[in-house]
Amino acid sequence: MIRTDPQIPVAQLQLGVARCRQRRWAEAVAPLRKAIELQPDSVMAHYEMGLALFETGDWKTAARHFEIVAARMPKFADARFSLGAVYARIDKVPQAMDELREALALEPQHYRANLLAGRVLSLQGQAAAALPYLERAAAVQAGSAEAQAFLAEAYEKLGRAADAERARGRAGQLRKPRP
Repeated sequence: MIRTDPQIPVAQLQLGVARCRQRRWAEAVAPLRKAIELQPDSVMAHYEMGLALFETGDWKTAARHFEIVAARMPKFADARFSLGAVYARIDKVPQAMDELREALALEPQHYRANLLAGRVLSLQGQAAAALPYLERAAAVQAGSAEAQAFLAEAYEKLGRAADAERARGRAGQLRKPRP
């Protein structure tokens, strides 16, 4: 379809989305860029472009696309999470936490937003503030070794050695390959 008529925005968008779903992030950028050029108001094209750019390491440009999405769809929890995640990577930590809190206000059980908010706070030396986020992440995704490992670190920083050991043990069990 695109070879026949490259001016069809939905075809460009769908090609970009397909490449994103295949984790071919760099290859998704060109059709998504074309989709945005053809239809600048396409929120989903901006969102998918943000995802592709995030995964290729172009975080500052990804932030601009996620900002557009968050402004146009402020109740889209995944967009708020994505903006928070990219802000955390470009050293806009206060803004990252604002976006993560917005995502969690919209969707309190958002695993990735809870995990990242907890991790950021823990890395900032705020283990007590991190704990509720990490505990919720671990509860939402009981099979997450990452959540258990981060939880163990927070418990350790809080002097809760027995809780830290239990979480560390659980993380180790979850990392083991299943037969």
